[in-house]
Amino acid sequence: MTAESRRAPDETVLGAVIGAYRIIEVLNQGGMGAVYRAEHTLLGKRAAIKLLLPDLSQDEEMVHRFFNEAKAASAIQHPGIVEIFDFGYHDDGRAYLVMEFLDGESLGDRLHARGRVPELEAAILTRAIAGALAAAHAKGIVHRDL
Repeated sequence: MTAESRRAPDETVLGAVIGAYRIIEVLNQGGMGAVYRAEHTLLGKRAAIKLLLPDLSQDEEMVHRFFNEAKAASAIQHPGIVEIFDFGYHDDGRAYLVMEFLDGESLGDRLHARGRVPELEAAILTRAIAGALAAAHAKGIVHRDL
């Protein structure tokens, strides 16, 4: 499997039910897996599902870290940290996280679309990011990707 094919989202899961959520569309992809928009089959509640790549789901250490991510995020309980609803294994063996669906744009998309932001807006964004990080740090959690 090439690095490029590893990053391609698995569109065969569209329509599949993972936990109690039906996969609707691909939202994003990365080196570890993909994130999908989903909807609870009974409640209609929207969610995002992060699904690990099949080969990474076979790696016990990787799955342990992935599930610890879910537990850590759940422990923080801060408006700047995504809420985790569930995690487990899909029928095909892949590990997944179910989290709240957030409408809006990423900071990267905002900067790409608008370029430089005014100083006041940058200060507000920085304060929000720092607040979320402070809440994580208060629980002894350090984000590995920053």
